[in-house]
Amino acid sequence: MPKLFLVRHAEPELTGILLGRLDPGLSPAGHESARRALESMNAAIAYASPLRRAQQTAAYLPASIERITLSELAEISLGEWQGLSWEEVTAAWPELARKKMEGWHAAPAPGGETWRQVAERAAAALGRIRSGPLPAIVVAHQGIHSAIASCLDGSDPHAFNQAYCQILSYDL
Repeated sequence: MPKLFLVRHAEPELTGILLGRLDPGLSPAGHESARRALESMNAAIAYASPLRRAQQTAAYLPASIERITLSELAEISLGEWQGLSWEEVTAAWPELARKKMEGWHAAPAPGGETWRQVAERAAAALGRIRSGPLPAIVVAHQGIHSAIASCLDGSDPHAFNQAYCQILSYDL
């Protein structure tokens, strides 16, 4: 049966803060891990988020794999929280931070996207990907991958976890 491979981007040059739609590139270690993890992958096509950390990760896929950028695969917008550490968020928005810890997808960050908006974008991207060709690779972000995984297997997106450059596979 055809497979879908979800590849989280490699380690970005900025860590310790909430990235959301910030657009840093990969760290030197991220470049190396992406090269090692992706250079021998095989698929008919790869889709990538437009954000630089995903684009740079996808660049390590074999040149024989066609690559398409899908705007729907961009990470969730965290609005005013982008670029802040969790400590800064909890100091500035203590009540909202508490609610987020109780259920990350329950409330958006100020000026950010709702989980529903993210899930709808991810479902639209998945619809396009399913139309083929297959197998396919998606190089994107933990938030988007959690929504895609939930569409595929009904899993709880709040419980989803994916390490940098980790490859997860799904039957379609």
